[in-house]
Amino acid sequence: MKNILQQELNRPVKKIFFIGIGGSSMSGLAGISKDQGFVVEGSDMTTSPYTEKLAGKGIPVHIGHSKDNIPEDTDMVVYSAAIHADNPDMVRADELGIPKVERSEFLGLLSRAFPQTIGISGTHGKTTTSSMVASILHHAGLNPSVSIGGQLDEIGGNACLGEGPYFVIESCEFVDSFLHTQHEIGVITNIEEDHLDYFTEGLPQIMESFHKFGMIIPEDGLMVAYGDQKEVREVCKGLRCKVEYYGLKDEGNDWVAKNITYNKAGNATYDAYYHGELFGTFTLQIPGEHNVLDSLAAIAVAAYLKIEEKDIQKALDHFKGAHRRFEFRGEVNGIEVYEDYAHHPTELKVTIDACMNHDHNKLWVVFQPHTYSRTKLLFDEFVDAFENADRIILNDIYSDREGNEEWNIYSEDLAKMIKVKHQIPTVVMSEFEDIVKYLTDNAEPGDLVLVAGSQTINKVAFMLVDALEEKYQK
Repeated sequence: MKNILQQELNRPVKKIFFIGIGGSSMSGLAGISKDQGFVVEGSDMTTSPYTEKLAGKGIPVHIGHSKDNIPEDTDMVVYSAAIHADNPDMVRADELGIPKVERSEFLGLLSRAFPQTIGISGTHGKTTTSSMVASILHHAGLNPSVSIGGQLDEIGGNACLGEGPYFVIESCEFVDSFLHTQHEIGVITNIEEDHLDYFTEGLPQIMESFHKFGMIIPEDGLMVAYGDQKEVREVCKGLRCKVEYYGLKDEGNDWVAKNITYNKAGNATYDAYYHGELFGTFTLQIPGEHNVLDSLAAIAVAAYLKIEEKDIQKALDHFKGAHRRFEFRGEVNGIEVYEDYAHHPTELKVTIDACMNHDHNKLWVVFQPHTYSRTKLLFDEFVDAFENADRIILNDIYSDREGNEEWNIYSEDLAKMIKVKHQIPTVVMSEFEDIVKYLTDNAEPGDLVLVAGSQTINKVAFMLVDALEEKYQK
């Protein structure tokens, strides 16, 4: 990696400073850089489990951005897309003449250091699918390096530097960041409208980006793509590499999941067929049809790498999911509490649908919308995503990169339409404490509570379990 950076910047690189080091991807890249022998330092606005873990690795983290943070002998600055040019650390880097590289570009440079990079893309399912691929490689003894957007127990976090030739990365389409990596194997789990604050031309622009992602794969590489969706098939036309499609339909797919059954927790057992022949039977420890599809994509990648069926089965049988993906938070007096990262209407819908295969009485859904633009532009889809919920609590819209002046959208608008169209009791609550009290007062034994959203709302799941324990231990 040091040689690659030296070639790129035309100067030796020994010390790297990360601005926004506490992000899920940035913290992982900082940790990998430290493991590769670089001197690493960074800054962020607040402390977090990510910054605490980095400090435990001996990486200094400055809390708050300041012109005094960056040492003068820094050779390179890596910054996240959320960092603006007027950030004090960015201004200081310019004053010192230190080369700056955006996070996705740095990940792209890092991908060139490995013989075989596996890029997992898609509007939904990236984290779970990349986690499954990483887990399979881990259980097969292939010691992969990994950079994903979630926490995975098998690798001890969101990133690791392994000794094997494989680098598994979560490839995000936002701001076309996945076009910077050099990947030999690619996966497209699905394609839908999202990040419309960047993809202002909508689905055609998004599809063009995914096609460019596929065109990075060399002729002797592989694209594994969801064949049940016409948009994915359209994107894969004209790729120079081999393409293998997967899905639930026999027609046109190389890999097909059949004979799917679910246990009381909603976890699936199914048969995976390859070109009409039974490849193996697999049991998952996470619920829902969407996870069947994610695991089938991971199986296709593993089979291409000639990993034995028994090793794939073992890995999937041990795979409990990446953190914040339908993660169990506790059961008190028969009330079960789960949290999920779902923040797009399709993700929300498939997670709620997965709850339908899980034994419960009433399904409570607590949801925090993320970004005004997504809530406004996908408003109707969000309304319909809640169709199978019994009770809904909406938190205020969380937006860390835009204001509401342009969009003029509120959670109250969403609640009103849900009640009109689906007649589901829906309330809006701004304070987490009020949400927890409402649930503690109204949830009953046998109920299932799903706390969904990509930002701070997951705190409600922890708070609720504590509150229920306090109530029923009296």
